[in-house]
Order: sequence, then C-alpha cells, then structure tokens
Amino acid sequence: MKIAFQVVTGLLFLFIVSVWLGGLRVAVVPASSLLMYPATAVVADGYAYRMIDSPQAMCGRQTYPATDCEQVAIRKLSRDALVKLPFNRWLYEFTDPERPARGNLFGEATLRKSI
Repeated sequence: MKIAFQVVTGLLFLFIVSVWLGGLRVAVVPASSLLMYPATAVVADGYAYRMIDSPQAMCGRQTYPATDCEQVAIRKLSRDALVKLPFNRWLYEFTDPERPARGNLFGEATLRKSI
C-alpha cells in the first residue's frame, strides 16, 4: 500500500511538471467575444498566458494595451486551442483583471452593517 501511494504521488508530480513545461494552459473566453463562442479552452504552447487566464485579463495586465488587444489574443487563442470545453463562469471571474480592486471573488455580496 505504501509503495502504491508513492507511485501514484510520483506519477501525479510528473504529470503536473510535464503540463507546466509543455505549456498547457486554461483560457476562458466570455460570451462577448465575436470571433469565438464562449468557451473554456485548453491551449498548447501558451507561455504568454497564466495557468488560468482570459484574453481580457491578459490585456488588462498590460500598461498600454492596443485598441485591438482582445481580438488579437482571441485569434491567437483560437489557433492554439487543443480542446474547447463549455464556458465556466467561475473560472472567468477568477481571471477577472479588476478582481483585486473590487475585493471579492464570488460576486457582489455585502456584509450586514449592523446586527
């Protein structure tokens, strides 16, 4: 049993390292994109992306983004996509570039001010 656990742990570690070094990333494209249906895509050779990223977040991280930054990122994403999965709203909210400014991740839930 102990050896089986070590083998499974070793295989999981090798899988994670190979995915990271192989450049596989998860990119989330929202419904507002015109070039691609709303989807969650597994991208090959996506070193320009973070592990979980979206074209809007990628353009939001740039200091001076071009006016067509999102369209260029979506075109590159559609070329490099290996697998297109259904759109996942939670993953898109996770990649939202304005999330640190708003301060909450799961929506606009407010706390009660008094009891």
